[in-house]
Amino acid sequence: MTVSVHDSETVKAFEERCRIYRLAPLASLDSEIERLRPDGLCFHFDYPTKRGLTTLRETKRRHHSLPILMLTVQHSESLAVWAFRSRVWDYLVIPVSKVELDRCLAGFAEMLRVRDSSRRRAATPASAIPEEHRASAAAGHGPFALAPALQYVERNFREKVTASKAAALCNLTTFQFSRLFRETYGLTFQEYVIRFRVREAGRLLKNPNAQVSDVALLVGFNDPSYFTKVFRRYTGVAPSRYAELADAPLDPERLLEILNGS
Repeated sequence: MTVSVHDSETVKAFEERCRIYRLAPLASLDSEIERLRPDGLCFHFDYPTKRGLTTLRETKRRHHSLPILMLTVQHSESLAVWAFRSRVWDYLVIPVSKVELDRCLAGFAEMLRVRDSSRRRAATPASAIPEEHRASAAAGHGPFALAPALQYVERNFREKVTASKAAALCNLTTFQFSRLFRETYGLTFQEYVIRFRVREAGRLLKNPNAQVSDVALLVGFNDPSYFTKVFRRYTGVAPSRYAELADAPLDPERLLEILNGS
């Protein structure tokens, strides 16, 4: 969905590792998704339009399990907030650095690996597992085994949270725990903790009277400057502006008004 840019170096870099299908017009998108069964979608904008943003949001609503990558030349905090609230999987601003591109592709590959592994496990006939071992086998793998760790984070995220303590709660060694957590959720335990804290911070920042330094401490960050850096990395917006933008209507027409400064 570009006007002045048909291809870019970023898209060419994706072609080195992915099989890409270019779709047009937009009206055929749903039928093409059904026909091609892609692993993911990439919405490539130079300057987003109301039609393009509406199509992205509606496509995600209809195909909620399909990850969407958004590439855009025109970038703003408002657009980044809108993208992540629309459940975009990743958001990259063109030109994209090699580090960011590698991070994106590595994350996507890991997500597909975890998804495919889950599908293979789900496809295994129940009769292949002896009845007397089914309960113990289920309790010892994946989310069942990691449930104590998630509860530990939820109850203690304001304090120091360690992988060793989480592993002990799950009756695993730190190495076993770290490997199982990444295989199950597609990210490290520490990254999960950070995302949990950022999500909780976003909830607190919706209070217009909240101070950024206070919120940082409340969610487990002792350094407000570091908190601001992390929060911006995960949401695309500074915590001081989050409440203002989070309350903005999600309608793309209003979003474009914000982008144009009206």
